[in-house]
Amino acid sequence: MMSTFNRGTGAEGEATELDGIVARDDGSASLQPGTRIGAYIIRHPVGEGGMGRVYLAEQTAPVRRDVALKLIREQFDSPYALVWFEVERQALAQMQHPAIAQIFDAGTTGEGLAFLAMEFVEGLPVTDYCREHALSCDQRLALFMRICQGVQHAHQKGVIHRDLKPANVLVRNIDGNALPKIIDFGIAIGGMPANGGPVADMAASGRAGTAVYMSPEQADLRSRDIDTRSDVYSLGVMLFEMLTDHRASSVDSIAYRSRALPTRGRKRSPDLRTSADEPLHTGAEALLEAAQELPFELQTLLRQALATDRNERYASASALADDVERYRQQRPLRAMPASRAYSTRKFVARHRLGIVAGTIAALALLLGTALAIQGQRRAEAAAAQALVEARKAEQIAGFVQNILGGINPDSARGLDRSLMRLVLDSAAERVSRELGSEHEVRAAIEQTIARSYGGIGEYALSAQHFAAALAAAQEARLPLGKQVPLLVPQMEAVVYQGKFDEALQLADQVLALAEGLPADDRARLRAESVVAWTERGAGKFDASIARYERVLAAQRAIFGLHDDDTIEATRGLAAVYSRADRFAEAKPLLQTALAEYRERYGENNTKTLDVTTGLAINYLEEENYAEAEALLRPALARAEALLGAKHPNTMIVVSNFGSALRSQGRLDEATPYYQRMLDTNLEQNGADHFLSVSAENNYAQLLLERGDLAGAERHARNGVQHADKAFGPTHPARAIFINTLGSVLVAAGKYPEAEKELDRAYGMLASEPGFGPRHSRTQDIVKSGIKLYTAWEKPAALAQWQARLNAEPASH
Repeated sequence: MMSTFNRGTGAEGEATELDGIVARDDGSASLQPGTRIGAYIIRHPVGEGGMGRVYLAEQTAPVRRDVALKLIREQFDSPYALVWFEVERQALAQMQHPAIAQIFDAGTTGEGLAFLAMEFVEGLPVTDYCREHALSCDQRLALFMRICQGVQHAHQKGVIHRDLKPANVLVRNIDGNALPKIIDFGIAIGGMPANGGPVADMAASGRAGTAVYMSPEQADLRSRDIDTRSDVYSLGVMLFEMLTDHRASSVDSIAYRSRALPTRGRKRSPDLRTSADEPLHTGAEALLEAAQELPFELQTLLRQALATDRNERYASASALADDVERYRQQRPLRAMPASRAYSTRKFVARHRLGIVAGTIAALALLLGTALAIQGQRRAEAAAAQALVEARKAEQIAGFVQNILGGINPDSARGLDRSLMRLVLDSAAERVSRELGSEHEVRAAIEQTIARSYGGIGEYALSAQHFAAALAAAQEARLPLGKQVPLLVPQMEAVVYQGKFDEALQLADQVLALAEGLPADDRARLRAESVVAWTERGAGKFDASIARYERVLAAQRAIFGLHDDDTIEATRGLAAVYSRADRFAEAKPLLQTALAEYRERYGENNTKTLDVTTGLAINYLEEENYAEAEALLRPALARAEALLGAKHPNTMIVVSNFGSALRSQGRLDEATPYYQRMLDTNLEQNGADHFLSVSAENNYAQLLLERGDLAGAERHARNGVQHADKAFGPTHPARAIFINTLGSVLVAAGKYPEAEKELDRAYGMLASEPGFGPRHSRTQDIVKSGIKLYTAWEKPAALAQWQARLNAEPASH
C-alpha cells in the first residue's frame, strides 16, 4: 500500500522537479524508529514528498492516532525551501474537503527542522487502484469526478497544486466506495484573485512540477504566470492514464520534450486526428493519438482538457467534471461542436424508455387541442352538435390533463426529471398560442402544467402558470369556487421561492376573493389554511396558529378527521407549533398525519416524505437527535429517488440529516451534508435566496464547532449580508443569522463587534410576536451573550444577561 507521499520509486520522468532539480532520496540521514518529536513517535520512513521526507508516526496526545509526519528535506534546508514548506502548511490548513488530506499540526524539531503532522492515508495511486480493482469506464469517471471536486475546492481557496499526478492521488476502498485523497501540496502556490480563479507569478514561484503532467505554460521557463487551468491540464493527463491504462511517460517522450514550443495559429477541428501537414508537436497530441480506442466524445473531452492554449481548455476543474458527468448521463458535452443532430442523438440515447411516454403526451396534447377547437367551431353552426362537441372537448382536455398531471415525482417513480421538464415546456409553449380563445380549457390545462412544474421543484414557472390559469378562469367568468383554488397555489409557489413579502400580498388577495364564498365552503377553508402556512413562513407565528386552529376546527366538524384537507391542516398546525417552541403539542399532530399518509400512500410518496421530515425536525428541536437520524437516513434515500439529488425538498432532508449528525458530535460525518447543502443552493438559487442564507448559517455553525474560526466568520458574514434580501428587511429570522455571527465573533475574541450584533439580534426577537424573550431562539441569543460577557469579564452585563436566561419559560 502507498502512504501519503510518493516513495520515489517511479520513473525518472515522473519525479517531482523543483527549478530543474529532481527531488529524490539521496541517502541523507533520516530519523530512527522511536525518535520523539513533541507528541509524535517515529515508526519508520514511508516516502518522499516534493519538499520533504515523510514518516509514519504515532501521535500520543491529545489523541492517539497514526499520522504522516513530514520533515523538510535536509538537502533543501534553506530559507527558499522553508518558504515552500510554509506554503504547503498554509494551503492544507485552509482546505477542508473529503478528497484532500488534512493537516493536524505543525512545528519544528529540536534541531530547528520544520514539520507537518498530517492525515495518514493508506491507499493506492489512482491508476493502480483502477487496474487492480478492474473498474469499469463509468466507475473510473465517477472516481475522477471526486478528484476534480477536491481540486476545485483547492482552487476556491486560492491554491494551485502544480504537481497533480496519480502518485499524489491515493485511493482507498471504504464500504465499497472508492474514495480519493489528494496529497503532497509541497510545491503548491497561492495565487492572486483573477476573473477565472487564482493566478500565480511564475517569476516569484519558480518552475516546479512533474514533467509529463506539466501544462505547457508551467513547463515553459519563459512563462510569467500560471493559473488553475494548469492543474486542469494535469487532470487531463491523469484522466488519459485512468481511461487507457497507459503511462503518459511511455507514450511519446520526444513529444513531451518539445511541448514547450507550441505551434501558433492552428485552428481547432472536430476531428481529433491532425492533418498531414500538421505533425505532432506536443505531448498532449501524443496522448490523444494513443487514446484513439476511446469513444469519440471522451477523445474530444481529453482534447479540450489537454489544449496547448490554456484559453481553449476547460475553465476550471468543476467545468471538466461537469462534462464528465454529462458523458455519464448521455447528455451533450460542452466540448463537442453544437449541432441539432448531436443533441437529438444524445436525447434519444438518454431516454430510450421514456421517449415513448413523451411522444404520447405530445400527440395527446396536439390531438386534444385540435379537437377542442374543432368542437367549438362546429358549435357555432348547430346547438345540438355544439353540446356533443363540448362534451368531447371536455373529455379530451381531461385526457391531456391526466397525462400532464402524471408528470410529478409520485407518479413518475424515478423517471428522468429532464424528460418531464421537456414535455412540460412543450405543453406550456403551445397552450396559450393554440388555446388562446378556449379560456375554460386553457385554465384547466394551465393549472395542470403549474402543478406539475411545482412537483419537480420549478416554483417560479409554477407560479407563472397558476397566474395564467387564474387569468383564463376570469376571462371564462368561472365561479369563485374555481378561481380561488388557482390563486392559492400561486401563493404557495411564491413562498417556496422565499418571497415572503410578495406572498403576504397574495394572501390578502386570497382572503378578499375567498370572502365571496360561504364560511363552510371547502375551497375557502383550504385557502385560509394555506394563508396560515404563508404566515408561518413569514415568521408571523401567533397569527398563523390562530388561523390554523380556527380552520382546523371547522374542517374536523364538516369533513371529518380523515379528510385530506383536515390532515393537511393538521400537519401545518403542527409545523407552526414546532416553530413556536410548542413541541409537545406538535408531536402528536405530526404522528397522526404520518400514520394517515403511510396508510394511504406508503413510504415512497412526497406527502409521506414531507411529514416524516417535519416530525424529524420536531425531534431535533426537542434534542432527540438519534430519533431524528433514524427517520432522516431512510428519508434521504427516498427523497433522492423520488425527487432527485438537487430538488429543494431533498435539500431540506440533507440539511436536517447533517444537523442530526452534528448535534451528536459526529462532525466529520456531518460535514459533507453541510457542504452539499451550501453548494447546491448557491448553484441553483444564488446567494440571496433564503435557503442559501440558511445553508451559509448552518455551515458557519459547523465550522465554529470544528475550530475553523476564519471559515466560520466568513460564512456567518455571508449569511447576514444576504439575509435582508432573502427574507425581507423585517423578517424575524434574520436575528438567527446575526446570533450565529455574534457567537463566532465571541470565539474569535472580537468582543465589541460581538456585543453590537448580539444586542441587535436580541432586540429583534424579544419584541417580535410569536417569539418574545422566552422563545428558544431568543434564549440561544441570551446564551451567546453570557459567553461574551464571561469571556470579556464584564460582571454587570453578565448579570443582566443571566437574568434574561433565568426567566420562566412561556406556558401555552
